[in-house]
Amino acid sequence: MNQSVFDIKQNALFRDRVKDFLIDCVDQKQSMAEAHYHPYYELFYVVKGSCRMFVGHKLYAVNEGELVILPPSALHRTQYETEAQRITVSFTPKYIESMKSILGEDFLSKYITPGKLHFTENKKKEIEAFLTELLSKYEKSLEDLLNSIDLKTLLIQLLVFIARNTEFKCKNELMDKRTESIQNAAKYIFENYGKDISLQEAADIAGIRDTYFSRLFQEITGYGFKEYLLNIRIQHAQEMLRAGKLKITQIALACGFSDGNYFGDIFKKRTGLSPREFRQLQVKQTFLP
Repeated sequence: MNQSVFDIKQNALFRDRVKDFLIDCVDQKQSMAEAHYHPYYELFYVVKGSCRMFVGHKLYAVNEGELVILPPSALHRTQYETEAQRITVSFTPKYIESMKSILGEDFLSKYITPGKLHFTENKKKEIEAFLTELLSKYEKSLEDLLNSIDLKTLLIQLLVFIARNTEFKCKNELMDKRTESIQNAAKYIFENYGKDISLQEAADIAGIRDTYFSRLFQEITGYGFKEYLLNIRIQHAQEMLRAGKLKITQIALACGFSDGNYFGDIFKKRTGLSPREFRQLQVKQTFLP
């Protein structure tokens, strides 16, 4: 099943080739050119090396044996200073729907929540064994139905393993004062995207001069200030368009755009679709068999 996500290279919406389930293992050293988000869950595990991930408004230093949970629509960007090997497990809400009779209705909202887990050496071996077997079963699942059943069984076991080990979730990242100040500013933007937020206001929240703030925000998060604010606004606009409860002009104002036409232009530039076309596409996908 194709998914609609923003193509960072073409600066437009594209049909993601991620199906209902995908797992891959990649040696990565090139940082993301821009932030992105997608309509599926992603479990991001670092096997070797390290990277930095900016998720929503939180910055994580992700090292070997650590797992980041990304729910649908979580805005994120990954930066690499050196080469790292990572395994990502991606699955759509539709894929997990058939497992709710086993996991329960509120399993995902209770346990598969945004954040980073750090495992002990023994737990690290356990989760890597799950991931290695998942990789093997995924290749075989393309061949016959029985292997695809095995795949779902393994995914359930992996999710239960994560749920049993939520005590390893890192509640507070250790960071220097500069990073903490920038994260505070990002959190403010994330929670107040509907307001008319200026660079000066964000710099004041961080307690940093505006000229220095702009460069430091880019250095630490990988985003420019305006880029981050715009991404947050477009992300929320998409969620409101999917919900279908507000008029497009109301959504524009709620997301911090003072002019409906400007909102439409920016939205189409960032997604490849006008707000109306995006909403119509979501309605069509909802009623697809």
